[in-house]
Amino acid sequence: MNKKNSYLFVSFIIPTYNSQKYLGNCLKSIIKQDYPHHKREILVVDGGSIDETLQIAKSYHAQIINNPWKDPETAKSLGIQKANGGIIALLDSDNEIIKNDWLKKMVKPLLLDKNLFGVESFYFPREKESIFNTYSMLAHIADPFSRCIAGKLKEEKKKEYIEYQIVPGTAYPLGANGFLWNKRIIKEVGFYKPMFEESNFSYYSTMKGYRKFARVPGYGIYHDHINSLADFIGKRLKIGNKFLTRTEEKKRTWLEGVSRVKFVYSFVYCATFLGPLIEGLLNFFKTGQLAWLLHPVMSFLSVATYSIVFIRRKIQI
Repeated sequence: MNKKNSYLFVSFIIPTYNSQKYLGNCLKSIIKQDYPHHKREILVVDGGSIDETLQIAKSYHAQIINNPWKDPETAKSLGIQKANGGIIALLDSDNEIIKNDWLKKMVKPLLLDKNLFGVESFYFPREKESIFNTYSMLAHIADPFSRCIAGKLKEEKKKEYIEYQIVPGTAYPLGANGFLWNKRIIKEVGFYKPMFEESNFSYYSTMKGYRKFARVPGYGIYHDHINSLADFIGKRLKIGNKFLTRTEEKKRTWLEGVSRVKFVYSFVYCATFLGPLIEGLLNFFKTGQLAWLLHPVMSFLSVATYSIVFIRRKIQI
């Protein structure tokens, strides 16, 4: 491959709001990438931070875009509209890229196959972090209920990456936390204004025939996602309310790709402990990671929290 053409222009988009705690590490991990600086840009889309977020962003020469609506979905849409790159790299402020050649390796599949809609990062636990965050990284999909609902992917090992295909009639939530999107496909599919909701967008892309994405073994991010059960429950409450608001507004979601039988099965599976207990034990014996023993508890809390959100919304509490 011509070396001159082996570096695609990449636009990093980072939504922020009072993100001073983690943003510096996130930006530092971008700056350290073994990738030509003139082939990337950093767009920090800020929702009106009143802490040191903007000062940190400026110190790393990031472009700052104002997001008057504050929410991350609108921030991502604004970033995509302003981006100059043909590749959109979505990072949250609490993400940290692990290896300095991450970007070079992650871009490669998109160079080799123009029909990949993106490349997903693996999630890795830190050596010292809460057991809850370790569990979230090992499970890859932060919500055990969504993990159960997600369709099984077709997998094909290539020389430098693994190609995955979303099976027709199923759905798979993905698209943030170190995900590289092909902007051409985003523009072709549409549905990225005024908000870009990556999990729902991956469903739209499959409806347009773009079903393939890739992962590069050994390459991914740290994600400071949850540190306690309270964090986990709080995030599930927020996501549950957001989902119900979308359905009430007659907006489409990735769950449209899930059959009712699969939805009910997944709910019962997560609620009854036994299946997640066996799954957690098998993964514990396979990996030696104690965090897998949380799987039955987290699975139950996931569906219990969503049930509470649904009931409260129905009786208008």
